[in-house]
Amino acid sequence: MELHNARDVLDVRNAVVANSVFDDVNLSNTRFNNVNLSASHVEAANLSNSKVENVNLSNVLFSNVNMSNVKIVNAQTAGMMINGISVQDLMQAYEAASRSGGE
Repeated sequence: MELHNARDVLDVRNAVVANSVFDDVNLSNTRFNNVNLSASHVEAANLSNSKVENVNLSNVLFSNVNMSNVKIVNAQTAGMMINGISVQDLMQAYEAASRSGGE
């Protein structure tokens, strides 16, 4: 199926569209629910002002991304690294510094 230069609202349910390519496509205000995006490649995407919840991001690589003002709450961070530094170690150091008054 090809949609070229189309302006439609798609309602896709119970479908397999694996190995599809979306290039120069406006998907703003789109809702993804119960979607398998494993082994996907997302490049040059704008996810600003989006909400991501109940998502499995294990073994995902974020490279060359703008994460300014990102908020992460209620997340499992075991094994998570930021620029080669363990988030668990960072959190432990932060908590220790907080207990000692930040000195």
